[in-house]
Amino acid sequence: MNTEFIRSKHLCFTYTLKEGTRTSFKHSEGLKNILPETISFSNYYGKEGRRKAKFQLSGKYKLLEHGFYYAMNDRKVHTKIMEINDNPMFIGWGEIDERYKVYDLLIIFSMDNCKSSFEIHLFKGLANIEYLNDVCSFLQSHINNKIKSS
Repeated sequence: MNTEFIRSKHLCFTYTLKEGTRTSFKHSEGLKNILPETISFSNYYGKEGRRKAKFQLSGKYKLLEHGFYYAMNDRKVHTKIMEINDNPMFIGWGEIDERYKVYDLLIIFSMDNCKSSFEIHLFKGLANIEYLNDVCSFLQSHINNKIKSS
């Protein structure tokens, strides 16, 4: 898959742990009005379904808050986060939201295993298992370049 095409679909958001909580994170960097301002990142204990999930990510837009997914599912955003066996650099991946014919890929990255912050890398329209390796290769290179330039 073409690197420029993947780059054109990529958005990045950083979420930082809210004081006094263990699983509630607040948007701290990246474009606003796309994902909810506050997101919960926690272990997944639900039914396995067709993919084995380790974590879950969920959030709900406030009434006056707006974003890409505001009109879906009563303002709720939720995805199970599956491990990426070929890319242990990442916490995992999820998708928003095939039930509504939206196929946006999320890849979670954290330098501290999501203890104080994590990045959500959103790829519009690329939530297809066939694209996962190409997107991970792009993202690995993107993150490594970002770390080198810091």
